[in-house]
This record gives sequence, structure tokens and C-alpha cells, in this order.
Amino acid sequence: MTDPVMKLQIIARAELALAQIRLQRLIQRSALFVVAMVFALLGLGMFNLAIFFALSPTQGSATAALIVALIDSAIMAIVLLVSLKASPKQSEEKLAREIRDLAYKELNRDIEKVKTEISEITSDLRSIRAGILAIPTAAVNTLLPILRLMVKSVKK
Repeated sequence: MTDPVMKLQIIARAELALAQIRLQRLIQRSALFVVAMVFALLGLGMFNLAIFFALSPTQGSATAALIVALIDSAIMAIVLLVSLKASPKQSEEKLAREIRDLAYKELNRDIEKVKTEISEITSDLRSIRAGILAIPTAAVNTLLPILRLMVKSVKK
């Protein structure tokens, strides 16, 4: 890659792809979490009531309530674990990161190259300046004897 603008575009696209992947992951997890909560609130209420009434005659009210609560906790844990594991393919995110990192490296190389070229140009300009400043000194040193001769000849 030799074009810095193209490298910046690649970096921008890679960053955008990574952001989209993260957003997809967040949306999927959030959606599953919402679904889990809806089921927890709607279905679990009726399920709890049914189990409680079924266990109350044989186990007593307190034991029936405890069994219902344990079942609710187990269901909640399973749904939350499923929502945490749901995500887009990791390979897509890895590829986007690799492309972004490659573009960053290439761009850094170009920046270093430009820095070196600027340093060389600065050095060349200093050499030219020194040469230009040396010209008047050389001219004066060359013209001074000629001027002395002219002054002497004018005096005669």
C-alpha cells in the first residue's frame, strides 16, 4: 500500500466494521436478555402459581414456595448464560482488527518516510543557505583587491 489516503480509508472502514460487530453483539445480547425477562415475568408467574398450588397440599406452603424459588433461579441462570454467549463470529472481528492494524503499520511507515524526507530537505536547504551566505564573502574578498587598485589608480 503506497497511498496514505487509501490507508486512512481502510482504517476508517475497519473501525466501522469493528463498531458494527460490537453493536450487533450488544443488540443480540440485549434482545435475548429482554426475551428472558419477558418470559421470566409472564410465564414464570403462572408456572410459580401452578407449582405452588401443586406442592402446597403435600409439602406445606413454606417448602412449596422454596422449591418454586429454586426452580425460578435455575431457569434465570440458564437464560442469562445463553444471552452472554450469543455473539457474532469472532473470526470477523479478528479479521477487521488485523486489517486495521496492518493499515496503521503501513501509515506509520509512510509517516516515518515523510519525516526522513523532510529532515533531508531541511539539511539540503541549510547547505544551500550556507552556500548563498558564502557568496557575498567570497565576492567581497575577490573585489576588495580590485577596488584597492582602482582607488590607487584614481588617486594618481
